[in-house]
Amino acid sequence: MARRGAGEGSIFRDPATGRWRALLDVGVDPTGRRRRRKVSGRTRAEVAAKLRALHRDVEDGISGEGRQMTVAALCEDWLRHHSGELAQNSLDVRTWVVRQHLIPGLGARRVRDLSADDVARFLQQKAAAGYARATMDKLRGTLVQALRHAERQGLVARNVATLVPTPAGPKTVGRSLTLPQAHALLAAAQDHPLEAAILVALTCGHRPGELLALHWDDLDLDAGELRIRQAIVRTRGKIALGPTKTPSSRRQLRLPDLTVAALAAHRVRQDEQRCALGEYWQDHGLVFPTGLGTLLDPANLRRGLRQVTERAGLGRWHPHELRHSATSLLSAAGVPLEQVADVLGHTSTRVTSSTYRHPTTPTVEAAAAPMDRLFGSPKVG
Repeated sequence: MARRGAGEGSIFRDPATGRWRALLDVGVDPTGRRRRRKVSGRTRAEVAAKLRALHRDVEDGISGEGRQMTVAALCEDWLRHHSGELAQNSLDVRTWVVRQHLIPGLGARRVRDLSADDVARFLQQKAAAGYARATMDKLRGTLVQALRHAERQGLVARNVATLVPTPAGPKTVGRSLTLPQAHALLAAAQDHPLEAAILVALTCGHRPGELLALHWDDLDLDAGELRIRQAIVRTRGKIALGPTKTPSSRRQLRLPDLTVAALAAHRVRQDEQRCALGEYWQDHGLVFPTGLGTLLDPANLRRGLRQVTERAGLGRWHPHELRHSATSLLSAAGVPLEQVADVLGHTSTRVTSSTYRHPTTPTVEAAAAPMDRLFGSPKVG
């Protein structure tokens, strides 16, 4: 057996196979049994190099079990460990990031070999492909969390993803309907089951979840007012009523006359539908329920709006873009930005309003008159 070099550890040649091997004592396990790590190779120099790397891993606290683990395996393991802790929407996003981006881009790399340069190249490729900064933040953030899981498992000495900033990404411009497009949308929405929902979203700037959580008890059509106090949330794949996005999202709005008229007609049609279904109707008091009276899934709202926008010749639009459109139309009508923020339930333009506002929420009237001027009052008789 050849003499081992200083600091190399126990290197020897296996007489049965002719391969060189090395053993490294790494202490005892929780039961008191000695633990040894093994490496092997065709030459003594190869094994000596592996043994030195093994020494470094031990000094850095890296376990031996995950030396060959790939980024793909790590990400899937992280998803399994955290799936029970995440809301369904968050889990869906993380799963999409892992399986559509991280695994195809970095999955083949061993976790212990992943470098900050690897992560930087991956993100730069996404930037070059046109992904928005917000999307790349999700990619980097998910990788950071997966590598933190690896740190806790003793698979890596440091989280290289934390060393890489998110690229700037392309500049994106939000989309909103012009006034002629908005008129075309409302014309195409006539007699559609979602006609009133589309009008409320366009004239009041509701978030989709706020819109579908509205109850008739939230409306005072005689006074022309509406309260927003809940939103639809998705948990474990199921939708349910939950809190609004922020405390400031709980608000009370004055409705445009045309929106009041549309909601009144919508209530008549809903009453007729409830009577026709009889015992099959599940009365939850919702303004925009399914055909049976239950919570409407936001995905069905998206599909319904797409039908109407395509019928109007506008292509595909998302319900949240009606909120953007309400903002743009109100701004174009001369409504101050601070009042638009109140209509939308935002605090970003008037931080002091959330600090100094009285506990009783005032009725926000900023949207009503401008929307009636833009779209006209309803015809009577």
